[in-house]
Amino acid sequence: MAEKLALLGFVLVLLTGGCSRQEAPQKRKDVTPVTVERAAVMPFEVSEERTGEVMPVNRSIVVPTVDGVIIGMKVAIGDSVSKGQILAEIDHRAVDQQLNSLKAATGAVNARLTLLKKDEARFQRLFEQDAVSKHRLESVQAELKAAVETEKQLDSQYNALNARLADYFVKSPIKGKIAKRTLDVGSVAGGGKPLFIVDDLSRVKVVSSVGEELMTDVKMGSTAVVSLPALSETMNATVSAVSSSVDPATRSGQVEIILNNPSGTIRPGMFCKVKVIARSSNALAVNRDALLRLPATGVYYCFVVKSDKTVEKRNLKLGRINGNYQEVLSGIKVNEDVVIRGQGLLKAGDKVRVTG
Repeated sequence: MAEKLALLGFVLVLLTGGCSRQEAPQKRKDVTPVTVERAAVMPFEVSEERTGEVMPVNRSIVVPTVDGVIIGMKVAIGDSVSKGQILAEIDHRAVDQQLNSLKAATGAVNARLTLLKKDEARFQRLFEQDAVSKHRLESVQAELKAAVETEKQLDSQYNALNARLADYFVKSPIKGKIAKRTLDVGSVAGGGKPLFIVDDLSRVKVVSSVGEELMTDVKMGSTAVVSLPALSETMNATVSAVSSSVDPATRSGQVEIILNNPSGTIRPGMFCKVKVIARSSNALAVNRDALLRLPATGVYYCFVVKSDKTVEKRNLKLGRINGNYQEVLSGIKVNEDVVIRGQGLLKAGDKVRVTG
């Protein structure tokens, strides 16, 4: 019995001691320093970015107008050429022979003309002296007239054939660079097949497109930004042409932008990106540094500092981007202070200290 009483006393002592112990005070959470920036209204572009194709403004596809074997090739791919410069020579020996024959025939006729003119003058004097009949004079005059006509015909044929000879010397119709050469010496040219492509690279044309939603707003003179990754270059330009129709397959319309290219560094076929700006409008925006993203849903959110210096978590619906600012369609209001630094460990309701 004594042992039971002693054990009961020990238990009471433990219980009394446990009840009398004071609970440890909770550690006060530190105030988090943050940097904020006010949400504000700013202009945003209504634009669209797509890929584009670089083409020369002036491209000439050189097709020989005569058929024949190429006996001379004067230029190679990449060569600079001037307008009217000979690019290739096609075998023209047959034409040369015809020209020589016509030249010989013309020479014979000219010699005969010289004699007939002398005869015509002599018979005219004899006729006036009644030494020859009128019929004989008229016969000489008829021969002279026929010879003159023959000379005209030969001259006409010679000039036409000589002009045709020029076609055997293929010339460049424009100043530019040889972009393509399809044949070599010994090949047969003709049949309407191109022999050269000559590009004038002093100006190039970028062909791109915009969606049908922007077609009514994009006009000649609309602002465009062309980026050329291969050259690490971005160029501001304007739209020079807008298609009057929409492609039903892509629901987009074609636009063209002209770029000056005095150095010739922009080459046809280069990859480029084209941003066409249809118009601009004002919208509420927030610094993109403020944006956080829920890993599960992908929803963007931010923290807004309230008047009591606590933060409130706001889910956001976002729109367009303008540099380091993002349009906010819903979630915050104008002039609300949004945390842009120090928000990584914040939770809704946390106390903060604004440092900037």
